[in-house]
Parts: sequence; structure tokens; C-alpha cells
Amino acid sequence: MEINVDIKDIIIPTPTVKSGDTIKTLFEYCIEENVPAIPFYDQDGLVQNFISLKRVMGKDCLPNYIVELAGILNNDMSCTSQAMEKIQTLFKKPVDDYLETPFHFIASDTILIRAVALMEQYNSSFLFVADCEEDTDKSHCKYKGIITRLSVARKMLQIDASL
Repeated sequence: MEINVDIKDIIIPTPTVKSGDTIKTLFEYCIEENVPAIPFYDQDGLVQNFISLKRVMGKDCLPNYIVELAGILNNDMSCTSQAMEKIQTLFKKPVDDYLETPFHFIASDTILIRAVALMEQYNSSFLFVADCEEDTDKSHCKYKGIITRLSVARKMLQIDASL
């Protein structure tokens, strides 16, 4: 019996965001698909950036001093009293303010071990998947979805169960 060790069956198709979409839309997409990031289509219809929940939350949800003091904080913090207002303000912001690069992606026929190695190399918990035609510039690839460390772990368990 041949065991499938590529990533094709663990790709999570996701929507994409574009200029003018809000952070609320990003949160909805990430929660809906259970992924940590969503790709961003620019005005030319190309995916070259992405937005992650980590960046949004790290940039706007917490002042630096709270992050630095996280280990000694308790639940009785007066700075959280405006939380509802802060959430509403954040959700109205455009995703454009949170673009991240570099945008790394792999082909859908990539083998599992290479995907894991690339996640380690990029220090990332996910990779975007896109397929390109052989003579095509990477900016004109067809976006397929995302794989995460969790989807890779699930695939590894499936492989082990089939042995």
C-alpha cells in the first residue's frame, strides 16, 4: 500500500482579503476556517502579502509594557475597562494597516517533510499554498489555501494509523 505524503489533502481553502476590508472581516474568516492568517490581494489582483491574527493583536490589542510584564499581571487590571470600545474601534480598521511580508508559499505537490522544514526555517506556524505555471512569475500563482502545524500533525497521525 502506497502512503500519500504530500500536502494536497490538508490544504485549508480560505477566503482572501483586499484593500478596504476590515479587521472584523479578517477575524471572521480566520475563525470560520480555523487558521491564523489570511492572504491579501492587492489592487492588481495579486497575492503578495498577508495579515495574521498575531500581528493585529500584538500591534493594537496590547501596549508593549503589558507584553513585557505579562508574567506578573493579574486579572484585576484597570486598563481593560475600555475593552468593548477598543474592540469596536479595532474591528473598523482596514486590513491595509496590518500587511505582512515576506509572503511565503509552497506548491500543492510539496511533500510533508519539506513543508515542516520550511515552517521551521521561516519560524512560522503556517504556510500558504499556491500553484504556478512553470514559466510564470511567482506573483501570478493560483492561491489554493493554507496549511498549519495542526493540519500537518493531523496528517502525521493519519499516516501512523495506516502503517
